Amino acid sequence: MFYNIAYVSKVNLASLNGSEGMGGNITPIKKITDNQGEEYAYISGQAQRRYLKETLRQLGERITAVNEKGEPNFLELDGDIYEKGKDKFKNKQLMYKEFCDLDLFGYMLPKGGRRWSPVKVAPMVSIHPYKGEYDYLTRKQYVEDETKKSGNIVQIEIDTLNYMRGNIVIDADKVGKEINEYTYEVTPMLTKEETNNRINKLIDAIRFFNGGAKQARNLEDISPKFAVITKQKTGNPFLLNSIYIDKHNNLDFNAIIDEIKDNKAVIENVDVGIARNVFKNESEIKESFSKAGIKICSITEAFNSLKVGEI
Repeated sequence: MFYNIAYVSKVNLASLNGSEGMGGNITPIKKITDNQGEEYAYISGQAQRRYLKETLRQLGERITAVNEKGEPNFLELDGDIYEKGKDKFKNKQLMYKEFCDLDLFGYMLPKGGRRWSPVKVAPMVSIHPYKGEYDYLTRKQYVEDETKKSGNIVQIEIDTLNYMRGNIVIDADKVGKEINEYTYEVTPMLTKEETNNRINKLIDAIRFFNGGAKQARNLEDISPKFAVITKQKTGNPFLLNSIYIDKHNNLDFNAIIDEIKDNKAVIENVDVGIARNVFKNESEIKESFSKAGIKICSITEAFNSLKVGEI
């Protein structure tokens, strides 16, 4: 079973994923260019996975660290779980139970040993083009003569009053299990209750997604404000190219409804969540999904539809 989460976040003023320096005193954000020459801000999949790990940690989960050799650091359980000299696990089941990140996001050890990630993340891409806007800050310079204070003005590229679309697919059947990549032999590492709790915590982390660069001075909310959430037989993110919002803040709901109908052969359940006061055509969105027989509710209710076991 796959959980497919296609969503929209709203950006007010942010620099969510920094890029390589351009020279001088400019700090750029990551951008891509379409075939018309328009630039769009994006948040890489790597950055989002880091943000998800941090959100899981904020929700009380434990995540591993990495030492200078690229080896996993299991904190006080280091010697019990992993034998660094031989680069192998001593107690992999303990690792699965105590640390969620290697189970959910996979791993590759320096000298062999790896796990596929059950969590697949598409880069978040802005729906409207980057407008070339900057924020400014001053880097103070030390001077011995206080009457000659000076500082460098730094330009920070920012994305403003925009929307970003994202997509996460979870291979729920792989969570809490060791999968042999050659024979596909399955070895359970967690109990059913422990697996359910881990999936539910991951769902909460996506629902309350927290992260981004420059948060100390450009605090931003990138949690979903609109989400189409499906349980489906295949892992295809079929809505990845079907979410669009026009310049008047109207969501194109017809394209989404058409895609849901076109993929009904593999969809077992679908819920749509929407936050208030995000889209101009909010009432029309709700009415149209309801007429199409698709449940539309709050963001939290939609995410809770994916939770398993006792919530």
